[in-house]
Amino acid sequence: MNTINVCIGHLPFPERHAHFIDLAISPNVITGGAKRRAIVPDDIYGENGHALSEYAQLLWLYKNIDAIASNFEYVNISHYRRFVSPEPVDGTKASNGPWITTIQESDMGKYASCFDRTNSISCFNTPVHFSDGVVSQYATAHVLEDFLNFVKYLMEIEMFSPVDAAKFLRYQDIIPACSVGIYQIEIFKKLYLYLERASGFMNSSYFVVRDGYQRRSMGFLLERLHSFLILELLRNMGKFGQNMMISESHAVTSTTGRVS
Repeated sequence: MNTINVCIGHLPFPERHAHFIDLAISPNVITGGAKRRAIVPDDIYGENGHALSEYAQLLWLYKNIDAIASNFEYVNISHYRRFVSPEPVDGTKASNGPWITTIQESDMGKYASCFDRTNSISCFNTPVHFSDGVVSQYATAHVLEDFLNFVKYLMEIEMFSPVDAAKFLRYQDIIPACSVGIYQIEIFKKLYLYLERASGFMNSSYFVVRDGYQRRSMGFLLERLHSFLILELLRNMGKFGQNMMISESHAVTSTTGRVS
């Protein structure tokens, strides 16, 4: 056994299958979903910490991974309703996200192998190609100004060179929900070293607080950077799996309200 299974989310993992999860990390008090739980409120990152979305809890995991997983080589990160399957799965594709395979909670037992506690390679979530580019996709779903200012910030802190920035802006592939996956812990730590530094954007003069669905803007930006880092630096250090979502509907939904 070399893998610790960690679930992130403001809701518990399905209780009937809580034995799949070793540690649940939530921004609020929840019951069930795992024997061990950690509460990591968004506001530990300041009044705008909610903008980080699940990256608030993931950055906390990164800071504490050596203590939490000292005897493990891999960490399998799931969300309360989303996980990765290392092997191809026949299932129903979401009507509004064909890269997502939807399953009903009652069928979760069939996917126990996705939570195996022994792994030999990292497994990243499903990559998706957007012919118009990631920037166009972001402009359609979010606020383009945030994306452009984020790239400018990454150049100013010298995380991106002008060439890196141009490549990022031209990119056509993205891994939605890329935080979900099976990560060799050393890879996880290297990735989140970059993501923690990039999250400083939230404390810069460029950051704009958004309302409603866009309130999670920092999380959306980190997701794009996270995906880019995997595709540019790590694609030969793991394999790509299948994006799985527990959903009673074939149309997947997003959280729009602020979690408290």
